[in-house]
Amino acid sequence: MAKTPILDALMEMVRQLRVPLHVPGHKQGRMLPAELAAWLGQAGRLDLTELPGLDNLHQPEECILHSQRLAAEYYGSQHCFYSVNGSSAAVMAAICSVAAGRKILLAGPFHQSAWRGIVLADAEPVILPTSFHRALHRPNPPAVADVAAELAKHPDCAAVFVTSPNYQGAVADVAALADVCHRAGVPLVVDEAHGAHFGLIPELPPHSVAAGADVVIHSAHKMLPALTQTAWVHVTGPRVDAETLQRWLLTFQTTSPSYLLLASLDAAQAWLRSDGPRAAAEALAVVRDAGIVVAGQTGVDPLRHWLPTSGLSESLAVQAALADAGIQVEMADGQGVLAVFGFGIRPREAERYMEIVRQTVSEVPPEAREDEAAWSLPALAPDFACRPRAAYGQAMAWVPLAEAEGRTAGVMVTPYPPGTPLIVPGQRLDAAAVATLRALLAQHVHIHGMRGDRVGVLCHSGAATG
Repeated sequence: MAKTPILDALMEMVRQLRVPLHVPGHKQGRMLPAELAAWLGQAGRLDLTELPGLDNLHQPEECILHSQRLAAEYYGSQHCFYSVNGSSAAVMAAICSVAAGRKILLAGPFHQSAWRGIVLADAEPVILPTSFHRALHRPNPPAVADVAAELAKHPDCAAVFVTSPNYQGAVADVAALADVCHRAGVPLVVDEAHGAHFGLIPELPPHSVAAGADVVIHSAHKMLPALTQTAWVHVTGPRVDAETLQRWLLTFQTTSPSYLLLASLDAAQAWLRSDGPRAAAEALAVVRDAGIVVAGQTGVDPLRHWLPTSGLSESLAVQAALADAGIQVEMADGQGVLAVFGFGIRPREAERYMEIVRQTVSEVPPEAREDEAAWSLPALAPDFACRPRAAYGQAMAWVPLAEAEGRTAGVMVTPYPPGTPLIVPGQRLDAAAVATLRALLAQHVHIHGMRGDRVGVLCHSGAATG
């Protein structure tokens, strides 16, 4: 394996350490409850604290700094900073560093962490409506011409924020978007949480650092062999101050970072150079041989399979049939079923997946949708009654949807997964928004931000609490 400075330092400390008179309280696994220790094994010995030689994430000068530089070197970025609070912390830090008190263009669907970043930055969002691919039942990446037009309409925008790939695996033309942004004099921030594996081999899309983005956020744990909650963020070029972004990132991270997570990030950056290309080629061959991806397919991540269905009932039927065979997919909703194959998939597993899909999915034309209205809201441009920061922290009333039209949302309303908000605080709830929420509830979609059939709105005179 390539250089792993954090992991090497941890293993050296474990070899030296005899009596742990320091935190954490499980004392290198000695005191872990037996039920957990049986699963963690030797990993508990590596769960250490900032001992001499182990560096400090909040002032990296030794092994952590070395590992971050190795990750930056692999991707070709100027700076790479590790996050043990997932991509969420990195997204919030990026927005705070580029758009504090200013406008930011959100092009296409975005994760709820982006909205939290806007609140923390007291930024003013300009939302580019998301177009919808009716045949594939998924959002389209933002069109370059639309982003250029929106920047011309809002020349005071401080930055552009794009998610690529989106949850269903569609990839934006990041190189063209970066060119448009840079000609307008603003940085491009790409939430590439699901694309840390991009660029491993030529058959995969190029990663957004190579495509020219100024800030790129990767969830290492989503597609690389890394522990959950691990992420890193890249900064390249003169348009974003790396030190400012790092300070914001540390603001959103614990002062007691898990060395297991740091070691996992370290091992992941080394894996990219060592086993990564072989694993990518093998996985791609498996999904192609199983008929999951077609050779020559472009514009999508070939290691994710988005299966459009006729509606929620068919999606749940596919999910249940796969679960009966011990196969758990990432998501099933009213649009389709998402399977994340990633690396390590075996030929027989991929074949069995496709056998069940073919047995379960009916041949339903895209026009025969049972729930089109329920997913139309992301295509709309929300009307804001106040800045997002002003909407946060205010008293709310929980009102039935029948009484919500015309009120101002006080909470994010987010189907989860994927975590893309449909309603955001400060947004006026019009008839279309209320109808969409009713339709989602009728389909029993799991929604964060609602209490039964009630939605949180900012208090006005006479508003009843529920």
